[in-house]
Amino acid sequence: MALIAVLLVLLSYFYGCFSTARIIARSFRSLNIYKVGSGFADTENIYLNISKPLGLLTGVLDLAKSYAYLFFLKRLLLFMDKMALPPDLSLLYADNMFFIYGVAMLIGHCLPLTNRLRGGRGIFTYIGFVLFLAPYPMLATLALAAVLVFGFGQIRFSQYTVVLLPVLLTVLLSALHPYLPFLHLHYMTAAFSAKLLGLAVVMGLLNYLVSKKLGEF
Repeated sequence: MALIAVLLVLLSYFYGCFSTARIIARSFRSLNIYKVGSGFADTENIYLNISKPLGLLTGVLDLAKSYAYLFFLKRLLLFMDKMALPPDLSLLYADNMFFIYGVAMLIGHCLPLTNRLRGGRGIFTYIGFVLFLAPYPMLATLALAAVLVFGFGQIRFSQYTVVLLPVLLTVLLSALHPYLPFLHLHYMTAAFSAKLLGLAVVMGLLNYLVSKKLGEF
């Protein structure tokens, strides 16, 4: 069981190493994303320095990539467990393990071994990850972030909002869940909120490391 868990964590990391931004920049404009604008292989760099439509496409694909991976991985493990295939796989699809898989995927995106640890900020990968874990807080956050970006041009502030606001909304919803039974928020406990806060801290640390590697500090 431990070996399978380690393999899944490694799979998640190398899945995260797959850079949508790098492929889109190369495929649509024959550009090396690391020599454009900020030098980040991320949505913001493509959006600001190559093409806004391509930037939006990159963000959507990064979000979908991370969400779909966790969604189908969970369904696969549940299916295999229901088929009574040895060994017992219940530990592998526990919520705590999916936090670990998601963090490994984030690290792969931000610090990919496949490209000399030169990755992107991972904002949309993070969005897809949190959307999988806590859909209601992240959907509300995305609505606000869209207003900040398209209404006020606040791209950087919207990134901070996307990282931190879902944590605050989860704390609020965990207090309100007895009064909102139709939303099925039973998983939003104090422990779950603490894990999301830890995830936000990890995201901040990864962004610091990426920025430092590219000489912003």
